[in-house]
Parts: sequence; structure tokens; C-alpha cells
Amino acid sequence: MIKLLLPLMVTTTLLLSPYVDAKAQKREPWENNQVFAINKEAPHATMFPFLSRDAALINVKEQNDNFLLLNGLWKFDWQRSPKNKPEGFQTANFNDEQWSQIPVPGNWETEGFGYPIYLDERFPFTTTWPDAPKDYNPIGSYRKPFNLPKSWQGKQVFLHVGAAKSSLDVWLNGEKVGFSQGSKTPAEFDISKYLKADENLLAFQIRRWTDASYLESQDMLRISGIERDVYLYATPKQHVFDVHAKPTLNKNFTQGTLTVDVTLKNYDNKKANQHVEVELLDPRSNMKVLLSKKSNVKLSAKGSIEVSLAGNIQQPALWSAETPNLYTLLVNLKDSKGNTIESVRDDIGFRHLAVVNAQLTINGKAITIRGVDRHETDPQHGHVVTKASMEKDIQLMKQFNINAVRSSHYPNNPYWYELTDKYGLYVIDEANIESHPLAIDEKTQLGNEMSWLAAHLDRTQRMFERDKNHPSIIIWSLGNEAGKGKIFEATYKWLKDNDTSRLVQYEPAGEAHYTDVFAPMYPSIERLIKYAESDPSRPGIMIEYAHAMGNSVGNLKDYWQVIEKYDVLQGGFIWDWVDQSLEYTNENGVKYWAYGKDFHPDLASDGNFLNNGLMSPDRKPNPHAFEVKKVYQAIRFAALDLNKGSYVTENRYDFIDLAQYDLHWKVEADGELFAQGHQSMPSVKPGKKAAIEVSLPTLPSSDNKEYFITLSAVLPSPQGLLSTGHELAFEQFKLPVKLAQAKVSPRTANLSKMTIKQDSNSTLVIKSNDTQVTFNKTSGWLTQYSHNNTNLLKAPLKANFWRAPTDNDLGNGMQKWAAIWQTASDNLTLTSFTSTKTANGIKVITHHTTADFNGDYQVEYLIKHDGQIHVQNNLTIESGQTLPNLPRLGMQLTMPGEFQQLSWFGRGPHENYADRKTSAQVSLYKSLVKEQIHHYIRPQENANKTDVRWLALKNNKGSGLLAVGDQLLNASAWPYKQSDIDFIAGKDGSESASGLVPVTTKRGAEVPMRNLVTVNIDHKQMGVGGDTSWGRLVHAQYTIPAKSYQYGFTLVAFSAAPASAKPSGEAVSSAELARSVKVK
Repeated sequence: MIKLLLPLMVTTTLLLSPYVDAKAQKREPWENNQVFAINKEAPHATMFPFLSRDAALINVKEQNDNFLLLNGLWKFDWQRSPKNKPEGFQTANFNDEQWSQIPVPGNWETEGFGYPIYLDERFPFTTTWPDAPKDYNPIGSYRKPFNLPKSWQGKQVFLHVGAAKSSLDVWLNGEKVGFSQGSKTPAEFDISKYLKADENLLAFQIRRWTDASYLESQDMLRISGIERDVYLYATPKQHVFDVHAKPTLNKNFTQGTLTVDVTLKNYDNKKANQHVEVELLDPRSNMKVLLSKKSNVKLSAKGSIEVSLAGNIQQPALWSAETPNLYTLLVNLKDSKGNTIESVRDDIGFRHLAVVNAQLTINGKAITIRGVDRHETDPQHGHVVTKASMEKDIQLMKQFNINAVRSSHYPNNPYWYELTDKYGLYVIDEANIESHPLAIDEKTQLGNEMSWLAAHLDRTQRMFERDKNHPSIIIWSLGNEAGKGKIFEATYKWLKDNDTSRLVQYEPAGEAHYTDVFAPMYPSIERLIKYAESDPSRPGIMIEYAHAMGNSVGNLKDYWQVIEKYDVLQGGFIWDWVDQSLEYTNENGVKYWAYGKDFHPDLASDGNFLNNGLMSPDRKPNPHAFEVKKVYQAIRFAALDLNKGSYVTENRYDFIDLAQYDLHWKVEADGELFAQGHQSMPSVKPGKKAAIEVSLPTLPSSDNKEYFITLSAVLPSPQGLLSTGHELAFEQFKLPVKLAQAKVSPRTANLSKMTIKQDSNSTLVIKSNDTQVTFNKTSGWLTQYSHNNTNLLKAPLKANFWRAPTDNDLGNGMQKWAAIWQTASDNLTLTSFTSTKTANGIKVITHHTTADFNGDYQVEYLIKHDGQIHVQNNLTIESGQTLPNLPRLGMQLTMPGEFQQLSWFGRGPHENYADRKTSAQVSLYKSLVKEQIHHYIRPQENANKTDVRWLALKNNKGSGLLAVGDQLLNASAWPYKQSDIDFIAGKDGSESASGLVPVTTKRGAEVPMRNLVTVNIDHKQMGVGGDTSWGRLVHAQYTIPAKSYQYGFTLVAFSAAPASAKPSGEAVSSAELARSVKVK
């Protein structure tokens, strides 16, 4: 099929919109919402016009003679206001010797020109649309000389600017070429008539804020400049302008039909007879040609034409995120003699998308979205991201079981989609539209301001046209947080009219007719259940959930229990992928992640609200990323009979069999390896289960150890970006072992040497052989615990009911509603102190009361003959009171800084909490204290471990302290004080409208590493939450209600060669000491 087309260039958008305001025609383009393109080429698919078929197969445009990259250093002038812009700078005789230089691509603010601004729901200016700020509105002017290659004479030459924000004016050799807005899709201009045969001068001018800024108020750093590649390319006079590949499948998915719409353009004043050829090649079969179709075309002078070619292939390899099978499409343009004058390449995939029974299906299978939202961000370069950075992101997503990504909130770098096609990720591609500050109030929303229709359509259309051939894109998004209205009904309709192969979603539409997906932001679990049980007609996919700000992503498994219960709930996208801070260096040379008013103390800021990532800015995983990997794993294990080694595995992938993976298993005794093995995974089809038998060794029943078995599914060979041995999934089970009634003698046999060395009004000192214990009788706290003349305490063991607030805590106001617990320990008053000799040792009982609540706090210490101290805590809170939940219930002590060697038997190795611990295996771990802390960008609670049996710290000489729980503990150790990372009580130092509050140290990297170790021995710590960071509370099952509690633990001082040394002279390990405590 052949059809003639209208000219493909936008001369001025005023001509395209039926809603033209008379006043608009008098405005400058940068303050005119009805003008966003002048002399700008129409959009087209991402492709490059290679000069030969072979070059297209190689597919490296940089190696071709018709490509000229203009990246690099440009002459640059920055002014704080358009009033100061240089005049005549676009001409060749302008003197730019005093100008600076800037890299292109490059954001001004990361290169030292102006300041980054971070705001969430506000504009960084106070004007009203379509006006742009006048006084402070930086403007950047660029100059770049280049020589035109001699081989380009007589060809058509185009300028490509990948992304420029907020508006772009272009001159070549002093002549105005054009104007562009829309900062996340390319601006291309035909510059042929402006070129000189030798040296040329290209000039740009970019404004930081224009009328376009009202559509670009995304929750990210507000920075400006050129953010993607700038280059020139030359084409023959007859040119493949666009290619739209439309692969479809029959009902059984056994036959594929490929329809290719090819848009040809003739820039010559003469007619031309051409041949167009479409080829489909299979990379899996040495580029075998599977399909070849040809057509003769007649191009009129200065005309355009669309040619549609189609053909079938049998049994195509289907594309999905799990099986990213691609085919190579070539479109060859030949002259009348059959010589190839141009060849373009695109990699395409066959896949079928539909909604069946309210479920999103791909190739007939309902899929699960294990997704994440992603901004383009780099800690050094802002919004300029390299290919290496994108490849790293893809690799990390694969490593952490992520199978879908949303391009929040704009079309991403074109290379990103090449990667998602190649390695397999489902994509929501989102239009560069967010008018959040105006969308908050229905009266100010732009959705019914029809003068904005053309601008919204242009951004939607350019996204579609650029990205339409990518199989990984399964859903278009109309934008983000831009309100409702007829405009979005129109953009929805345009997409549906032009693309039947994908869904369209728009979160503000709710369940209205102009979204194909129910795509809520941050719904509660109850809201999801309500939707699933309402007999819905659309799939439910959360567009944002699990706000990963700071120490977060609690209760993720609870969301997924509901998702997996209801077929209509198909997953969601975690907000978000990476913290958006920039790397700065302080006056002491310490690098830190900058946010808020770090950029400039006088600028408006929403603080650290841009740091919501699973990854830190340098792509190191934040601790909660490991929980995402565990919850997102698509391979499950369950126990059938632990005694017999019988298990069942479930395949929750949608397309692949588990037979391609290996099963590794290991048995640990008290966290130490006891046995291990590996075998092939059985064949398990998607959605099915199969039995697994593991041959376990006989487990002893007399060593009083806990035995755990861990099953892991791993890669036997490299797969894509994943290496051999990569763990895809695991599950851990406690093995049933009957414990013997063992008896262990006290560590010191001579019981007669236990004495009260001092008992005064202020101090009680108890000595037992090589151990000495001291109490302060005024406060009631244990102040000294020494062993072999080594003092283990630098500050007392005392109660602790508080934690340094997480970002989620601050968002829900914990610093206010739970303030009573921040000072509750300090407010305890000793009312009774008694000491009594017993057969088992000396018992010390302290009673404390407080004015904070009705009740008391009692601690019972038993100093045993062998120097061990059992500590029994009894918190009594009388009923009938209205008290807030406790953030923490435990005790805290401080050790000298030399005790840096940490070991524990519990969950690890990464930090974990009551509502975020499924990813942490129970084992024996060893580390340094400094390695366990996590420097959140804003300092806060960190490093906790749950289900801890025992925790030990020792120095380089082997002396140390062991804490063994009567029950499972929460525990952690820090090389600083809690006050170093705590909220400043009583101060209103909020630096943002969102109510963020200051801490003692603002930056995580600057928390002082002190010559001490803070040790937390807790009965409980509440979960971290994560539904939102602006109000939602920790789920009730992970809180600590204000009621009475009892818990205990034992402290054991040890040295390198304790009295209970083995016959060989080897010192008793912390694990053995812990076992001896447990069985006494």
C-alpha cells in the first residue's frame, strides 16, 4: 500500500491548534503555551540512516561518514536573567574569548553555573502561566564551530539535539534555524540551506524556565542544559524518514505477521523512482533472512510517501521480559539501478498484548509486574547518564529480580529502550507531562484549559513516534500528576487510535474511561483488596508504591501476599530506583550526598524527599533492596517433610521452565556450615509445582545447636548480564532437632571468691575472680563490667525506648506523637536499690518510676559466680492510659572503641527489621562495626538485626563482651552515639514544606566516627514501614503497643584465654559460650 503524505515539518504550532488565543500570537515563543516548535522536524522512530546494508548490520553510527558528533566542550555564557543575555553571539565575528566552556551534554548546575533546586509539589518560581520569570531566570548561550565533511556536499543535513531544557533556540552561521520545547524528546532541524562548505558556527540559547516549565514540574532535581547527545547526520536526497514496525501474532501465537510502514521523503526538486526493501533477519541463525519484501515507489519533487509492506513468518520466537527474543529489521532504499543508497535498522519483537478477564496478558499469559520507577540521574552529572550507567542499572535490576520499569516521568534516553528490549524488562513509557502544583486544585488544573491541548498532544505524539517500535514498551502513560480533564481524554484517544498493540494508563484518571489500567499510587492493602473484590474490568497495577525513602520498604511481603491472592492484582512499581542526590565535597575534603539547602542556603527546598531509592546515587544497594529481591523472586520453596528432606518448588515465572537452573543447598549448625550439596532443578512449567528431595546427613541431637537448611536456585552458566552462580531465589527452614538436656559447669569452679568489694551510698562493686561489676546506686544503672582488668563499658547499660527517627517516622510525625519515649529513659527515677546474696550469686534489683506514665521499670540483675550477668527487664504500664506505641524496647550500653570485631547469630548480613526481614538468613556472621552501619543520606536508625540469639564484640586481643538472649533479640552496634543521628527535640528547623526536621548531623557521610561502640540489646524495635513517607504508620503487627513487657538476656565477659579453655589451649568461641549460657 502506498499513500502520499503532507510535508513533515512543524513550522509553528499556532497553525495546528484550533484553540488559538489572539494574545498568544503576540507573545514570544518561550512564554506562549501554543508555540513549542518552529521549523522543527516531525518526530520519527529512533534509527540512523546508514549508507549501506553492511553498515546497518554493524549498527554503530559513530563509525559512519555521514555522522558528526558535536559532543564535547562548547563555548558557554551563563547569565542569571534574560535581560543580560549577550547580543549578536550567534555571529561568527562575535568575540567569545572571555566565555567559559561547558561539556555537551551537561547540566549547567552540575558544571558550576547556577544551583540545583529540589522541589516536590512546587514550582521554583512564582509567576503564573504562561509567563516565565523575568528577574531570575538563567539563560545559557552556546557556540560551537565545526567543519562540514567534504563528502556531505549535496546531501541533506540534519541537526539532532537529544534533550535540551527548558527551551532551545538554534542559529547556524548567524541565521535563525528554529525553536523547540519538550525537554525529553529530540529536537531535529534541517540545516542544509544554512550550511557553508568549510567552517560553520552553530549557536544555541537555552532558557531555564519557560511556559514549558508548567508541564515539567516533576519530582526531581530542577536543573537545566543539554542532557543528551548533539550530532549532525547527512542523508541522500531521497531518505527513509520513518519506519513503523507492526508485528502481530495469530490466535495460537504460531504465525507472525510483520507489517512495516515506511515513510520516504524526497528533498530534491526532481522526481525520483526508488525501490524500498524490507528484510527480517534472525540473529539466532546467523542473520538468516526470514522475510524479504520489495516495492517500487515514485517520489514526487519535495514530496513524501508512505509504503506499507507485509509478510508472514512461521513459529516466531516470542518476546517477553523472560524470553527477550529479537529480530533484526532492515529497510533498504535503492535507486533506480538497484544500488543501496540508505539502510536503516531496528530490532523488533513479536509479542501479543491483551486484557483477558481483567488481566494484562502477554502472549496469552497473565504476567506479574515486579517493577520499579526510575529517574535518569547521575551523582556527578545530574540528568546526563552514560551508556555504562544505563547498563549498570539494567544489570542491577536483573540481579534484584526486577522485571519492569516505568520511565518516570518522561521518555528516557533512547539507548535505555535498546537495553530493555535486549535484556528483557517490561516498560511503561511516560509522556513528559507533569503540572503537579496546578493539579492539586481542580480549579487550576490544565486538563480542561484547551489552549494547552496542542502542547500535551505534541509531547504524547513525540514519545510515541520515537519509541513505537520497542517491544519492551507495553504501556503508554499520559503523564504524571497532571490532573484530569478533556485534554487527557484527547491524548488517550490519539494513542488508542494510533496503537492497538499496547495499553494506556493514567493514574489521575482512577477508574475513568481514559485509562486501561487501574494504576493507583500508594494504595493501602485494604484498598487493593476492595478493588480486587469489586468485580473489576481492568488489571490493577500500582504505578507507585512502597515509598523507599531512607530506611524503608517494610511490609512488602504483606502487599505481595494480597497481590498473589487476587488474579486481577498484577504487581506494581516501587518508588523509586535510585537516590537522586549529587556528590559534593565539604570543607574537610569529605564527599557526601548533597540535598536540599546543600545546593544553596537561600533557595526553597523540599529537603531529602528526592532520596527514595533502592540504590544509592552511586548504585550501591541500600539495605531494603535485598528485601525487594527476596519478595520479587519468582521461584518459591516450601517444606513437605523436613525430617525426610522433602520439599516442593513453585515456578511463578510466566514463560520459562525451572529445569535450566541448579539447586544448591546447605545445612548450618548454629550458623556454621555442616553439610552442602547441589543438584539440577526439576522441570517445572510456569505456574506449576514439583517435589524436590534433598539427601540430608544425620543430624546430631546432643550438641544443643540449631540447624537450618537453605535452598537456593542459581544460574549454572552466565545468562544475559548475570554471572554463573547468581542466586535467583532462596528459602530457609529450621530443621527439627531434639535438644539434649545437657549440663554445663560454670566457667569458674571456685565459687568462694565472689565478694562485695564496695557498698557505699553511691556505689556497689562486686568482684568474682577475674570479673568486676559496678553499679551506680544513685541512677541504678550498671556502670562497669571488667574482665581480666579490661573494662568493657564506656557508658552505662541503661533502658532505651527511642530510635533515631527514620524518614518514614518523621513523615508520620513520630517525633511528636511518640516524643514521650525520646526522654523516657532519662526521666526514670530510681526509687529502690537492693542487693542480696543467693546460692547462684548476687542479685541486684532496681525499681524506677517516672512522671511520664503510670507504672514502673524494674531491672533484676543476677551476677553469677562465674562473672556472667543475667539481666531481667520488667516494664509495667498500668492499664487505662492513653500512651503512644514505643519505637523501641531495650537497653543500650557503650563500649570502648577498640571493640570493633562484631559477630552475631541471627538474621543478616544486611540490616533487617520486624517488617523487613524475609531477605535476611539466620546464620553466624562476622564483621567490623563500621561495616555494619549504613550511611543513609539523612542520618537515621540503621544496622538493626532481628532474631538474634547472641551478639559479641571483641578487640584485637580477643577480649570482649557477649550478650545472649533469653528469647530472640533485636541488636545492633554503631561507632557513634545515638544522639549523633537523632532528631533534635524541641527545635523547629524544618527546611521544607513537607515538614522534614533536622538532625544532629545533616549528612550521613559526616556522622562522626567516635572512639566508642554503642551496643543496642533490644527486646523489640518497631518496623520501618514504607507505605508512604508522609503519614502512614507502621502496620499494627509490627508495632510495640504501650503495655507491660518482660524480657531478659545474659552478659558474658570473655578474654582470649578464659578459664574454660579447651584441653588443646584453644579459646572457647562466642558461640560455645552462648550455648553454655543457654543450657545452664
